[in-house]
Amino acid sequence: MSESDLSLVSDIGGTNARFALVAANSETTQHELSLRCKEFAGPVEAVRHYLEIAGNPRVRVAAFDVATAVDGDRVALTNGPWDFSITQTRDALGLERLHVINDFTALALAVPLLDDSETRQVGGGSSRPGSAIGVIGAGTGLGVSGLLPDRGRWIAINGEGGHVAFSSESEREDAILQVLRKRFGSHVSVERLLSGMGLTNIF
Repeated sequence: MSESDLSLVSDIGGTNARFALVAANSETTQHELSLRCKEFAGPVEAVRHYLEIAGNPRVRVAAFDVATAVDGDRVALTNGPWDFSITQTRDALGLERLHVINDFTALALAVPLLDDSETRQVGGGSSRPGSAIGVIGAGTGLGVSGLLPDRGRWIAINGEGGHVAFSSESEREDAILQVLRKRFGSHVSVERLLSGMGLTNIF
């Protein structure tokens, strides 16, 4: 295997950026490493640091999933310190291609590739093959996505569902909502409660 066969993949959240190398036609990652985002000015510096630790392999293609919406060249992490240009990052790292997508869009696209040993039943009933799939996960923020079936393939929902408004259902939740409105304004998203920072907010 030549160094040119390696691609860089990264999962960039609000707190950590996880890196790995993937060989052509392989699903196995190599040199996995997690770095704290706040310790680097941006992805260029973090990638250079990672590649140095990994032995400075030559990579021409990279794919990042990021914890924010991706709708243009500018990427600003919702709950993290990095704000960067995709094209400038590609050029600074000497890459031929840099693909950037939302982190939960990436997770949703991975769900159909899981086998039964990698899944666990949650709640009652049973799964219905070919039905829509929801994906949700709490971390630094709240990620939400899903998959819709379409003639034998899957279409990922690309959105920022964690930013929907929190709707209280009890007097206790009303009281929590009033406190958070004083802190964050009239719109209090679900992410303000169901996430790492949400634990602190609720407390």
